[in-house]
Amino acid sequence: MSRDEDVLRQILEAQAAKVEVSPDALHSIRVRTQRRPRWFSLGAVALTAATATAAVVGAFALIPRVGGTPDPHTASTPSWSSTFSGTSTANLAIYYVGDDGGRQRLYREFHHLPMRDTSTTTKIGTAVTEMLRPESAHDPAYASAWPTGVRVTDVSVDGGTVTVNLSKAPPSTIARQELVWTVAAVVGGDPTVKLLVDGSQYATLRKAPALDTLAALWLINPQHGETVARSVAVHVAGAVFEATAHLRVRQGGVVIDEKVLTLSAGAPARGEARLTLTLAPGEYTLEAYTISAADGSVQHLDDHVVTVR
Repeated sequence: MSRDEDVLRQILEAQAAKVEVSPDALHSIRVRTQRRPRWFSLGAVALTAATATAAVVGAFALIPRVGGTPDPHTASTPSWSSTFSGTSTANLAIYYVGDDGGRQRLYREFHHLPMRDTSTTTKIGTAVTEMLRPESAHDPAYASAWPTGVRVTDVSVDGGTVTVNLSKAPPSTIARQELVWTVAAVVGGDPTVKLLVDGSQYATLRKAPALDTLAALWLINPQHGETVARSVAVHVAGAVFEATAHLRVRQGGVVIDEKVLTLSAGAPARGEARLTLTLAPGEYTLEAYTISAADGSVQHLDDHVVTVR
């Protein structure tokens, strides 16, 4: 062993001695390595004793874990699973598919997600990755229309056009719209979404009309599973007849409050309503719905279970 190599070994051993290993470290490592490309950082081969410490801290180059030439496509492709790490965060709108009177429609949730940076491309990659992740919806009545195992391999933005490269093609029209509306929630407006599958042009997508795509009524806030203060801010949105919706609060099998809501606009436009409820600590089910003018039945029900602390 040369003197330089011996110095480097001593530095690495000293740093390793400072590491405290968590009891669940092995499980965490296995989870991360399953989701990230098999690459690791190695310092430059030739180091002098005077620069060894600086090189260990800051000078790294990506090389394969095993011998061979890296695949240029793989090496240049972002690992979007790694967007769920870092110090940056964003509250991103994610669209899922749910049943609305026997029809598949889109529902929206907001997910507070960690990211590696706050660029638009990272936000898009993070939002779409979350949309694709199995059982990522807070509300168990919502789900992704995409099959398990679809990955985001690249994202780029050029003006009003967003290019998204996925590992698999969308299985349905509603899956395409789930992607487009999730992307549009990040960039705003009605962008053109160029969908690539494994690097090849697959389709050019735009948002379909909201009236034919989005659920008629959303209970946006509070979200399913959320723990809230006693003053509960409620946010409802939708496109409903005569801008009229209803809100019901249940605890167990008992209805403890009912309100009629007037949204800011009626169908075909989408309107909103906001109000504040005061509830005692406990678990509640909040139900937003409309009542059929024809037979008085409940329609477009969207319900969330929340805990008041």
